[in-house]
Amino acid sequence: MAVEAPFVETLPLVRAKPKPARFTRGWAITLFVADLLTLVVATIAAAQLAQQYFHLQLQVDRVVTAQAVCIATWLFVFYRAGLYERSFALSIRDEIYCTVTALILGTLPLLILFTIVPQISSSRAVLLGALVFALFAMGFERSVARVVHHTAIQRRGKRIAIVGTRARIDQALEQMHVDPRSTVLQIEVNDIERSFDGIGALADRALDDIAWLRHARESDCDNLILTEIVPPRVLPPLLHAAAIERFTIAFAPPRICSQAYDFRIETDGHQAMIVVRQLYTLAHGSKILKRAFDLVVAAVLLVLASPIILAAAVAILIEDGGPVLFRQERIGQYGKSFDILKLRSMRVDAESHSGPTWSPVNDPRTTRVGRFVRRTSIDELPQLINVLRGEMSIVGPRPERPVFVERFRRELPRYDERHLVRPGITGWSHVQMSRKLDVSAVSERLSHDLWYIENWGLFMDVSIVLKTAAEFLFQRQ
Repeated sequence: MAVEAPFVETLPLVRAKPKPARFTRGWAITLFVADLLTLVVATIAAAQLAQQYFHLQLQVDRVVTAQAVCIATWLFVFYRAGLYERSFALSIRDEIYCTVTALILGTLPLLILFTIVPQISSSRAVLLGALVFALFAMGFERSVARVVHHTAIQRRGKRIAIVGTRARIDQALEQMHVDPRSTVLQIEVNDIERSFDGIGALADRALDDIAWLRHARESDCDNLILTEIVPPRVLPPLLHAAAIERFTIAFAPPRICSQAYDFRIETDGHQAMIVVRQLYTLAHGSKILKRAFDLVVAAVLLVLASPIILAAAVAILIEDGGPVLFRQERIGQYGKSFDILKLRSMRVDAESHSGPTWSPVNDPRTTRVGRFVRRTSIDELPQLINVLRGEMSIVGPRPERPVFVERFRRELPRYDERHLVRPGITGWSHVQMSRKLDVSAVSERLSHDLWYIENWGLFMDVSIVLKTAAEFLFQRQ
């Protein structure tokens, strides 16, 4: 039998940033029921308000039908947006943005439906009133639910036992997103397979003879993670022990890591196969959907922002003359370079002596008008033209200059994966972190960018756009 190293004492893992959490089935059902009750109250309150204060004559049967359709539509949007599977929020404010986004997205088809089929509508005024009530009520309810969920997780973090060689344990922990409140029992074993010698499908009692497994069971672990696959004959007794002591068994082979792709398990006869598949954001249909979203949003915003761009351009000309637009080479999708467009915020000769530099906070090279357009993000508005030209997206990782891309490629192994999608005017990292970052924060920004690529959905893009718009108004830095 292989010699087993002494197990490492239980230590909490420290992580800089928590990741958006996935919900258990029980919590998803709780959220669904809470949302349902909140929407029922909101629709009833809207109907009562319309009758008592606006003196609308409403038919009870049509009110009930309209409320049922509204509630069903909103809950369907919440479900399709994945809000019963996971949270996209890292704060209560994020939770409110997600709730508002889902409710607004659900209201748009309702307005169309009630126009086409007026027989099922009580009143569009009641619908809009229900939306207003729901925005406040569900924003509050979801915020409270988040606090309760977060508190429940804090009270008891998971207990994880991970078994393998030292190198494989370190590699697995590096790839996993372990909650900071969890504890990890690291058990070093030179050869897991050999430790099962002599154990068959019916010899579950002999499992106690395996020292590392005995350590894991005595630690009362929730998850037992093995860094290599065990023989098929061993799984029945392992699963029997896991069922009795209520822990799950998982395998974490070091070479099977989800990055810019995903996996699913299939079986052919008795042979298990790990099938690699493309991420949803990289699928052809998703690209078409995202591009359509970009074109519509960019065209509308460009029309609305034209007076602001014109006013800023005039101010720049008055202060120190032209040019108004500033072009700079950036790296876009698939590593192709393009010229990003901005309203000029620095002196014309800003880099004539220093060369390319990372723009610091309170950059002394900025002009007076430049400081204002930067603080308000007005300088970014011409990038809507880049979006229409297909060089950028509304939402995505922020594009970097070639000199910095080459540096970050050398320092961060997964940096090029952010170039699998079009760069964005705003993005997940953009709304989760400060706009003005030191170069040392690039690793954290990359982590956010990769999470966005791996978890993309149209709902997420809409939510990020709404959050960016709100922070534009309040001039968040």
